[in-house]
Amino acid sequence: MKLIDLEPRWLTPDVFIFRSPSGAGDWLTCKRAPLPHQHRFFYEKCPELKGQAIVGTVADFCWNFEAGGSFDTLTVTPSIDASASGNWHGLITNGEIK
Repeated sequence: MKLIDLEPRWLTPDVFIFRSPSGAGDWLTCKRAPLPHQHRFFYEKCPELKGQAIVGTVADFCWNFEAGGSFDTLTVTPSIDASASGNWHGLITNGEIK
């Protein structure tokens, strides 16, 4: 599966969201910088998502990726683990969901 198929969108050059590959319909988050008050931030950036599930992260945990890069080629490290919310745990490598 490709990341681009999961409706990814940049909220800032350092933060993006995408649909969970597990099929639950939840939005998962990934960021390169600490982000306190995440849900307020998400709904300010995407007011059309109010009422939808957005799975936040630990405020000071960050991933490595090219800021604002193309979703077709994006690689994120380490893995994204949203399993505590019943969602996906895996890798994004060169735009592929693994």
